[in-house]
Amino acid sequence: MSEQKNSFPGENNTGHFWDEENDIRELNNPPPRWYMLALYMGTLAVIVYTFYYPTIPWFGEHNKGFASWTQISEMNESVAKLEIYREERFADIEKAIAEKSLEEIVLDDELRTYAIKTSKVLFGDNCSACHGAAGQGNIGFPVLADDDWLYGGKLEQISTSITSGRKGRMPARMLGISDAEASTLATFLIEIGKGKKGNSDLASKALYMNKGCIACHAPNMKGNQLLGSVNLSDGIYRFKADDQHASIVRIILHGVNQVNDPLTQDAVMPSFGHSSIINALQIKKLAIYVHQLGGGVSVK
Repeated sequence: MSEQKNSFPGENNTGHFWDEENDIRELNNPPPRWYMLALYMGTLAVIVYTFYYPTIPWFGEHNKGFASWTQISEMNESVAKLEIYREERFADIEKAIAEKSLEEIVLDDELRTYAIKTSKVLFGDNCSACHGAAGQGNIGFPVLADDDWLYGGKLEQISTSITSGRKGRMPARMLGISDAEASTLATFLIEIGKGKKGNSDLASKALYMNKGCIACHAPNMKGNQLLGSVNLSDGIYRFKADDQHASIVRIILHGVNQVNDPLTQDAVMPSFGHSSIINALQIKKLAIYVHQLGGGVSVK
């Protein structure tokens, strides 16, 4: 670029030339009108937006805007519209579910499908933290996808568990069982759980019979669903652990839900029926959803 005598003084150029012949030069023409209009409109839009919507902080507090708009309020409005639509669209089927028994709903293909589909989010929000997204059970919590039930896998039993909650209880050191006896008993129970593949020591069964285990878990070790006592004969463990023997010994010595024992196992199912988290109709749907995960007692 060269700066020299302006060969085109009346052309409104800047006097900057880019070649020796002065053919390429920098003009000083104003931008096109459309460009300037767009610039002015954009500037005005920024000013309007700044004062109409929430924007930058002003002396420690952001400008909330003349519109009083927030993303949360917009979301709530959208959710309210969706709820209204759902109420109108599915009013009849919701009414049918509310009026019919659990068994009638399960035996009706349309009602059962609707209940299951509308319960997936309910289960995810309220149950999956303990029982897993698919009912597979997280560490320390029961599996809902098998047929091993503490309090029964019938529809009414599942509904009662969700509505009223459950709190298991097992005494610690039944009849003064010693540490050595607890270890022997744990070994016996593990072998029993293996079934035909196990090598249970029949002499150790005396501990099971004499230390009061049969009172809750029955002579056949199948447990008692009325009490919520586990089935000890199937090798399915409520508190599964890498060292299952140590886990069983801990339960024998420290029990379940024993007050003032820091080593006791906690086993509490919250009561959703006595809370405002979900309503009775949602509990009904959840019972059906849990029932169909894989282990519910079939309805005939």
